[in-house]
Order: sequence, then structure tokens, then C-alpha cells
Amino acid sequence: MTDEFDVVDLGTKHGNAIEAFLNRAGAKVLSPETIAEFKPERCVGYEREQCRDYAKIVQDKGFQFRLANLANDSSLEKLPLSRVYLAWDFLEHLPDKIWAQKVVISMLSRTTELAWFRLPSFQPDAKNGEGVLRDIGLRFTWTTWTGHPTAWLVEDCLKAINLWKTQQPNREFECIVKPASHIHSLRDLRVVPIDAPADATQYRVAFGPKPKNRKLKTPIVAAWEVMVKFKK
Repeated sequence: MTDEFDVVDLGTKHGNAIEAFLNRAGAKVLSPETIAEFKPERCVGYEREQCRDYAKIVQDKGFQFRLANLANDSSLEKLPLSRVYLAWDFLEHLPDKIWAQKVVISMLSRTTELAWFRLPSFQPDAKNGEGVLRDIGLRFTWTTWTGHPTAWLVEDCLKAINLWKTQQPNREFECIVKPASHIHSLRDLRVVPIDAPADATQYRVAFGPKPKNRKLKTPIVAAWEVMVKFKK
């Protein structure tokens, strides 16, 4: 691997994750001084072949753009070294948990400072997961999307990190797990009846009524952050 980047973003779409990381989010995890060293031209977004039309949007922001099928061992082996790797709302798009685990391990093996996973919640529990909604005949919109074949859980991410750790026992890191966003009310458009169309992106009245008591006593986690921060 001859390339070395400041940020590699997997499943970049329009490069929004790189932009958010450089402008706001990164300084909260590393430091403003560290982020000031990062340059847009040393950031690259990866997408699959079907998304090649995103290239101009990403490049117009000053970032590099590459195409790769990341459910492929050869492509994973070619991923470059980078100070930071991002996978925000990406792992659930991979074909299955085997490939998601491979991608996590590849990211950890190629980053020097930070690997940041943002996961839409597929947690089934009835404490602060989708189970709270299913008990009253509702669900998250995204858990049935055809574009989400892999219900990647926080515990799946931690399992992959621990598996990687057995391969790299001498690398010291801190693992941070915390909620990224919450649903506070059943009025939230991301909450739909269980039998709503599989690929519905938000609630519509045509899907049927929701319960009248709409405020949740305990917020439900809509997305999780899992961050692996390496010690220097």
C-alpha cells in the first residue's frame, strides 16, 4: 500500500461524512489541532460501481473518489492506509454479516488513529431498541429496507473488533460506544406501523394510525456510534 490518506470514507455517497468530520465531528473525537492538519485532497470516498455518478459531487468538495466492490477480498486488500476510517450508515448495506465483519477488520488494520462506525439501530431489545415499538405494533422504517440486507448490531461490531484484537494484540486502543441519535416521540416520521411498505422512508397517514399517547417515557436509540481510537 503506497497511498496514505487523512480520511477514508466507505460508502461515501456525496462525501457528507468526510465534510462533517473535517468541519465539526472530528475535533470532538481527536482534537481541533489534529483536524487542522487534515487536508481535503488527502481524503477519499469509496463507492460501488453503481454510484459512479457521485464522483463529481465528491470531487467538487475537494475530495478524491474511488470505485470498489467492498464485498470482495481483493478490493479489501487494496484499501489504503489512513489516519481515519469512517463507515457511517454503511455496514448494513453489505450482503451479510460475514462481509461486514471483514470490512470492520480491514478498516482497523489500515487506520492509524481512528475508526468510526455509525450504525442505524437494529437492536431488538425492549429497553431502548425496536422492541419498544414492536410491542405496540410499530417499527423503525429502515429495518425492512431491501437496501439493508444486514442487520448489523452493536454487539456484532464489538465481536469484530475483538476478533481483530486477537490478530493485533500489541496495538492499544480505546473503544467508545454511545447513542448517536434518539426517537423521543411516536410522532417521529421514522416510526411506522409494522405492516407499512417495506421500503417506506417515512410515516404517511395511509399506513394507518399510530397510538394516541405518542410521547415516549424513555427515548429509543435510533443510531449508535462505535469508535475505536488508537493510542499513540
